[in-house]
Amino acid sequence: MPMYEFKCAACGMEFEELASLAEVEAGKVPCPDCESKKVERLMSTFAGGGDTPGGGESNCGHTGFG
Repeated sequence: MPMYEFKCAACGMEFEELASLAEVEAGKVPCPDCESKKVERLMSTFAGGGDTPGGGESNCGHTGFG
């Protein structure tokens, strides 16, 4: 199951939740603070996002060319 980021429309809390796409689309993800189901899915980035050690190169030392 993927990790999604949400913001509660009722209390404003931002949180992450492991949920299936079906649960997200059906509105079955409640806010952990106020338990409201009026939550909005936030846009998120992929893990790593280019902030890897070595200026974006892989950790194996291979530069990819040459």
